[in-house]
Amino acid sequence: MKKVLLASLFASLIYANGEVYSDIVKPVFADENAKSSIGRLLPTNGVKILEKSGKKLKIQVQGYLNPAAPNVLYYSDKDRIFTLAFAKTANFKTELVKKGENGKWDLVKTSVWVDDGDFYDDVKPLFARAAEIYQNSCGVCHSLHQPNQYNANQWPNLLKSMLSRTAIEKKDEWLITEYLQKHAK
Repeated sequence: MKKVLLASLFASLIYANGEVYSDIVKPVFADENAKSSIGRLLPTNGVKILEKSGKKLKIQVQGYLNPAAPNVLYYSDKDRIFTLAFAKTANFKTELVKKGENGKWDLVKTSVWVDDGDFYDDVKPLFARAAEIYQNSCGVCHSLHQPNQYNANQWPNLLKSMLSRTAIEKKDEWLITEYLQKHAK
């Protein structure tokens, strides 16, 4: 019990502002001992660290649940910006935070485990890095499209259609997609 309390205190001291962000796709697990991933946390989405156990962190993820896609938590209640995507066979529970009204999706939260590391206490530098990669890679063949030139739901396919012609590394694809979607019109 003491170890759990000390680990929780340690995690809360490291990330004192409450939310942390990753710049990479992070596999999520049902518990701290699980070997198989049940889904993926996408970059630049704020999460709260609840507990530390060895090299794993228990995090709380909040997002919007679309009834048509019950295995995905979204960043907003109308756009398809992924926060957390679970495998179709994943067993997970969500807790209702706020019921959606007038066609809006429900705000929910869930807890999952991730590998410790690759978390930052400020999302702005992550967006700045994504913007720099985007500007340096996507303005070579044509004039650079501003993030607000398209809506959030258009960006993933637009970016995907051109990735093979860029020097963007595989590990940065979702970082740039999330940056573009979260800065879209």
